[in-house]
Amino acid sequence: MSVISGTYGNLRIMVSQLALQHRYPEPPERMREVLTDQKYLRDKLRAVGGPGAELVSWEQEEHSVTVVLHHAVPDDALPSFLRSLLPDDLTIRRTETWGSSGGSLHAMVDGAPGKVTGTMELKPELNGCMFGAELMAEVGLLMGSAKVEKMITDKVATLMETEYRFTLEWLGKSPS
Repeated sequence: MSVISGTYGNLRIMVSQLALQHRYPEPPERMREVLTDQKYLRDKLRAVGGPGAELVSWEQEEHSVTVVLHHAVPDDALPSFLRSLLPDDLTIRRTETWGSSGGSLHAMVDGAPGKVTGTMELKPELNGCMFGAELMAEVGLLMGSAKVEKMITDKVATLMETEYRFTLEWLGKSPS
């Protein structure tokens, strides 16, 4: 993970880059089907999406699928200093658009000055595929709040790892 920052008046813009890689035991075509499957998405949100998480929309076009997810973050999952700065019932709005071998991700937290954007790719490997994600978290904070920015990137990495473990379990239970 790398951090890029700049200061604009009293606002500090932090940009963190996060690169993730996960191996799946299925070829890229199958993993794209799984990662955009409505049943899989609902099961994933029930398991790791937090209270009130939902699949808001699912839209298929000729060469792409776009999904919009809402993740809920319980108050007790946030440090006390951050709870006072953010709205109650914190919701992450996440949009993924998938093409044949990859896609894009855009996520925002309602009422918070930041976003996560990035690209995702599925590459074939001998016994399955490699999922790679290059994400960039951009957060506008008051000076001296780098602690919040680090917590956000850590939470994104933890969520992606949890989703990966869930997906491996889901693949083991579902027919190919």
